[in-house]
Amino acid sequence: MVYRCCFIYVFVLYSVILKCSHRRIELEEKHLTVHWRHSDTRNVYDIIHGKVSIKEQDPAYKNRAEVLPEELKRGRVFLKLTDLQLSDGGTYLCFVPALGIDHSTQLVVKRYQIRGHGTGTRLGRTLHLLIPLSGFILHFI
Repeated sequence: MVYRCCFIYVFVLYSVILKCSHRRIELEEKHLTVHWRHSDTRNVYDIIHGKVSIKEQDPAYKNRAEVLPEELKRGRVFLKLTDLQLSDGGTYLCFVPALGIDHSTQLVVKRYQIRGHGTGTRLGRTLHLLIPLSGFILHFI
């Protein structure tokens, strides 16, 4: 099952949460394998047989990428990326081999400027992407 989805626009230093699939993933933890990739080749995050594996993680994502464990328990795979950089822009792919899930999301990272009151960067914002079957909703916190 191949999903080609959304464009997400975020700002440098923000955080973003990417969703792997439109449906719940129902596998025993020991059988769950998930691969997140950036532009096909950069290893962002892996779960192998239910265990986090960062052995082959691209150093650019160290301490900036995580799968949300509470959502994983509910059968939903979300990847959270923090401290976004311009180089984080591109296509993110999520694979769940046991279920044939192949999902992509296009992330566009822009510089953020405050105009009229000096310049600077706003910190600590997270963009949640909620994708119901009928479309998608962006929710800012």
